[in-house]
Amino acid sequence: SITLMSEGSVVYHGPREELIPRFTEWGHPCPDFRNPLDHYIDVVSVDRYSQDKHELSGVRVQSLIQNYRRSDLYTSMTEDLDSKKSVDVKWEDKPVLSELLYKLGLVVLRMNVNVMRSFRAFGMRSTVGLMFATMIFGFILRLKNDQSGMQNRIGLLFQIVNGPTYFGILNAIDLFPALRDLFYRESLDGLYHPALFILAYFLHIIPFTLFTSLLFGGLAYWGVGFYPDALRCVYFTAVFFILMMQGETVSIILLGVISDPLIANGVVSLMMSLSITVGSGYVRNFQNLHPIFEILSYGSMHRYASSVLAANEFAGLNLTCSVDEYCAFHKGDDYLTQAFPTAEEDKIANITVLTCYGFALILTCHLCYSLIRIPRLR
Repeated sequence: SITLMSEGSVVYHGPREELIPRFTEWGHPCPDFRNPLDHYIDVVSVDRYSQDKHELSGVRVQSLIQNYRRSDLYTSMTEDLDSKKSVDVKWEDKPVLSELLYKLGLVVLRMNVNVMRSFRAFGMRSTVGLMFATMIFGFILRLKNDQSGMQNRIGLLFQIVNGPTYFGILNAIDLFPALRDLFYRESLDGLYHPALFILAYFLHIIPFTLFTSLLFGGLAYWGVGFYPDALRCVYFTAVFFILMMQGETVSIILLGVISDPLIANGVVSLMMSLSITVGSGYVRNFQNLHPIFEILSYGSMHRYASSVLAANEFAGLNLTCSVDEYCAFHKGDDYLTQAFPTAEEDKIANITVLTCYGFALILTCHLCYSLIRIPRLR
């Protein structure tokens, strides 16, 4: 059975199978692809955001209480309580760790179930890598080791540095606000700490992002014809995964500061565009940047991702030149010397910095959502 309470009164107590029919009868049907219990918790809650909403939601809750008290469910509950004698209840304290793990599992499970119930949300999470790989393969077909192939490689790497961050942004802007609003209410009610919510969210999105990255990495890397080396394919996939996670994390941070998803989307898109333009090294070489922009580029995640991908593809790559065309690069190392001079030597360091960058964003995310517990900042 399910029991919903509000303002100190029972609004519903009865079988879970009757929850939706009863509330529908009382004028509150459950929308498609929405968790019924989450929806009806919202319905029976009093909104204290403003005086007008407080009054309207209070009238709604009182109406629901009266509807329930006129129902046969209320009569059945009171008769059942009258027929039972009071019994001594022994409370057993659970270990703190097991209780936290139980809550964490419930929150992750709820997030996964909600995504699985929505075809649109599941499609966004699972198929973006396949669609991106198909687009690249259809546009390029197969890379060649001539001068045109060199140009295609540079353009592709720019798109691969650019794309995953925006995929993460799209997922966060579309799917996260509903979870954020639910977290605000449940956290203020003391159900769990912000750290548990942030951890649960990342445990929820990592499998989907990893699946998308593996799908894209396998299809795009071998299908298009990048440097044929299994270890380099692993680096390629890892960079895609990290960038997609970081794009979503930055969006989540901004959604913790800006309540309107459309405004947050505009701000984070502008930030990513600036980061890619200044930090990727494909639009303009780092050596040719103004000193101020060169310093700023060290704070861009795309600087380290671009260096890893450039070293991954161009180190040891041999190029062909025909007699009737200008040969800008005889081998991939020539391009690295010009655009990313230390990329090959710093490859491990760059992937490490990129990973640490991601963890720093997650800690910032936790700090941002912990501020909800400070009344003046709420």
